[in-house]
Amino acid sequence: MLKKIFAIVICLVIAYAAWGVDPGVEDVLNKIATNQSLIKDMQADVITVIKAEMKEKKESRQKGKIWVKGDDKSKMEMIEPVKQVTITSGDKMAMIDPATGQKFVQDLKKLREKNGQVDLGQGSKTMDKKKMYDFFNLKLVKSSGKQIIIEGNPKKANKFLGKVNFYVDTDRYLPVKIEIYNPTGGVVSTSDIEYAKINNIWVISKSVSEVKLPGGKMKAEMRFENIKVNEGISDSVFKID
Repeated sequence: MLKKIFAIVICLVIAYAAWGVDPGVEDVLNKIATNQSLIKDMQADVITVIKAEMKEKKESRQKGKIWVKGDDKSKMEMIEPVKQVTITSGDKMAMIDPATGQKFVQDLKKLREKNGQVDLGQGSKTMDKKKMYDFFNLKLVKSSGKQIIIEGNPKKANKFLGKVNFYVDTDRYLPVKIEIYNPTGGVVSTSDIEYAKINNIWVISKSVSEVKLPGGKMKAEMRFENIKVNEGISDSVFKID
């Protein structure tokens, strides 16, 4: 799902060195954070198409709705082909069967630690600045034309993750592509992100991700329609307990 994209005063260069952050990166992340701070909440209809290219090619389509609020709240309600509700609030995630009311709750922090996953923010907060600083040593590896590439290397050894490249559009200061590498330098997944301007605010309108799997690959396209921004979604929408 969303599976969910990230203004500090410029400090002395020596301070950046201590944080593992390139001064140029700090400026870019500040501008991304400024854009993201405009989005208090968001809701939309979601259409997802998943194509698996393994021994046999398979395609599935899903329809649903999504609600996102702040840095750590999201709700995904799947309508077709099966009904299911997934709610994330902080480090808790609940999967609910609407037909039976059965609920399964997971601790996302423990799950990420177990699987070596990276929490870079969700919804409108992809490339959340604090989470980027906590997890990565960051540096600017390329700046040309209207695009900047920021490279993130895990501060702690990770058997699943080598590095992550973040491509940033410098006209709008939005992340438009994310590449994730394994420790041996191979690309594990790529995600391309598109945006729409709603109420003069840039919000995600489409993402296309491709993941390499043993014996093939999987491509997931997620399209957002009927997008609404800053309409005051109640916290009760994301209630788990």
